[in-house]
Amino acid sequence: MKAKILLLIGGALLFLTACGQHADAPRVRMNAADSALLKMVEHRIEEKKALEKVRLYLERSNLMLHIDRYLPLIKKYSKRYGFDYRLIIAQIVQESGFKMHARSRVGARGLMQIMPGTARELSRELDIEYILLRPRENITAGIYHLYKQTQYFPDASFEDRLKLALASYNSGAGRVFDAQDIARHFKQPANKWESVKPYLAMLKESDWQLHLQVWPKGRPPHGYFYGYDETISYVDNIWSMYQIYRKIL
Repeated sequence: MKAKILLLIGGALLFLTACGQHADAPRVRMNAADSALLKMVEHRIEEKKALEKVRLYLERSNLMLHIDRYLPLIKKYSKRYGFDYRLIIAQIVQESGFKMHARSRVGARGLMQIMPGTARELSRELDIEYILLRPRENITAGIYHLYKQTQYFPDASFEDRLKLALASYNSGAGRVFDAQDIARHFKQPANKWESVKPYLAMLKESDWQLHLQVWPKGRPPHGYFYGYDETISYVDNIWSMYQIYRKIL
């Protein structure tokens, strides 16, 4: 189900980006202002159709039932930690498709796919016991964990801070720190997601020559990293879904 949702939303985003750009030229002569107004109206109509298609799919797939079930809790903790609740919904869809018993190949569990070691740490900090077993505690801990990741990037803009935090949530903060080091080496902005994300792919052992130039020990401080495609897709998918959910939820 999650794959279908991502595919549909991806198509909707492409459509929303393209609509209005390839409309046939009006058959009557119009001035520039009238033409711009017509294109804007056409764009709004097509955008509304695309968003309605996504909304109907969410309802027919029963995903809205799951969202509504946990919405008060998501809103509560999103507000507490300074997030738009629709971003958290997008993250949960990406993580588990709102399947409460979801378990990843590496052992992450629950709606927000929290690793056991992270769950133990969060359990001590939040004084909640069943993070991996109870969906509501999983959501509470997951939102708090995302908040913790934002604190690693205080100098980033609000949007970049969220994107870097999402990358950190998925891959671990150390991977993002190492990619930031490479960005600085190339004199690129280290607090912009679009600048940092290509360097996640340069943390492989085969990039050793670059590593010798960046770090005294000649290797990434947080180890080699091969899951860069997953992390980049994770952030970009969530952000794309979030743009849609901002309009329909």
